[in-house]
Amino acid sequence: MASSLSVLWASPVAPKSTRTPPPLSLPSAHAVPSFLRMQPRRPPSSLRPLTAAAALQVEQQNAVEAESEPSRPPPSLPFRVGHGFDLHRLEPGLPLIIGGIDIPHDRGCEAHSDGDVLLHCVVDAILGALGLPDIGQIFPDSDPKWKGAASSVFVREAVRLMHEAGYELGNLDATLILQRPKLSPHKEAIRSNLCDLLGAHLSVVNLKAKTHEKVDSLGENRSIAAHTVVLLIRK
Repeated sequence: MASSLSVLWASPVAPKSTRTPPPLSLPSAHAVPSFLRMQPRRPPSSLRPLTAAAALQVEQQNAVEAESEPSRPPPSLPFRVGHGFDLHRLEPGLPLIIGGIDIPHDRGCEAHSDGDVLLHCVVDAILGALGLPDIGQIFPDSDPKWKGAASSVFVREAVRLMHEAGYELGNLDATLILQRPKLSPHKEAIRSNLCDLLGAHLSVVNLKAKTHEKVDSLGENRSIAAHTVVLLIRK
């Protein structure tokens, strides 16, 4: 055992190699791909911001190029959805007309036209589905022609625009919000008249009425509101 250990201690340890590795050979400038070469810096003068005149010229050039490009036609959608909302203040001594039906009440809607809150929001829903301006832009209250006009005129025009665009009514869901009077006795008459104006079947027109639990102007019988959602389907 002792002789074995002495042999191990006596064995020389091989020294580490001190061989120097060959120097790296860098590729010549011609061998480096062009996209890896360092680009020369632009002179500071070229980095100055555009003057106002030059910026205006660039903007005008871009506008001309945009106008010269052919405009993309609007997408032909199989259906379109629109939402309408309207609210009117109630004042004593005015007629209350809802859906084209005169409702007995001691107050009515103050408006430039007949103030039919339901028909107004139905029109807005159809116009919105078609991507058109709202009822106030097409029939502005600044135009004396619409003073006291029956809102059925607005509905017929919205229906005409709907058919002109290639759509027909899929279905309509409307909600009236008022504290008084109760609309239960008049609901079917309103719904039937609305179907006549829209040229729609009774099965695709729904009408609901809600109170506002005596909260704010609606609940205090000082105003009336309506929401409408319509689905238009391509013919």
